[in-house]
Amino acid sequence: MSDICYGTAAAEIYFPPYHFVTDDGKGNQTDFNLVDGGTAAANPALVALSIASRRAAEEDPAFASIKKLNYTGVLLLSLGTGTTRDVDKTYTAEETAGWGAYEWLFHNYPPSPLLQFSNTGGSYMNDYYIATLFHALSADKNYLRIQEYALTGSTTAMDDATEANMNLLVQVGENLLKKPVFEKGPETNEEALKR
Repeated sequence: MSDICYGTAAAEIYFPPYHFVTDDGKGNQTDFNLVDGGTAAANPALVALSIASRRAAEEDPAFASIKKLNYTGVLLLSLGTGTTRDVDKTYTAEETAGWGAYEWLFHNYPPSPLLQFSNTGGSYMNDYYIATLFHALSADKNYLRIQEYALTGSTTAMDDATEANMNLLVQVGENLLKKPVFEKGPETNEEALKR
């Protein structure tokens, strides 16, 4: 898990790519050379679900508990890296109508508006699709998305690794555990993780 976390956090420009090797216990090794998970999918949970479903369909013994369209044998935990409040209200159509490539890439950089909208939109859509799928297949309790939607100030900076900001981010995480899974639901993220 730590190798996967290092790999998915290897954000270009900020951190170097990450390499590790896995061994399946039978002498088969696989090399991984990874960069930021956001380059493939801002929320890779749908990719993971697709791979698990495909492996189950191919009758891979490691995925035998997953039956076709039966996700009661799947537990999916999706951890977001956070976003700012109301990202969809950051800019107006009138304001951006005259923008060229430079503004879309560098206006109020970092993050670039283009990257911010692409990542946020894709992440929301993946979460919506997966939650809908798990609900339709009577496996609501088997999917948990934990994401902070109201980052502010230095907690939004990808390149602020000061001790003060790290302490703020720890506090954001601890507060997030106390928030309800659903806006008005009785279960907190912490309770859902324990369940």
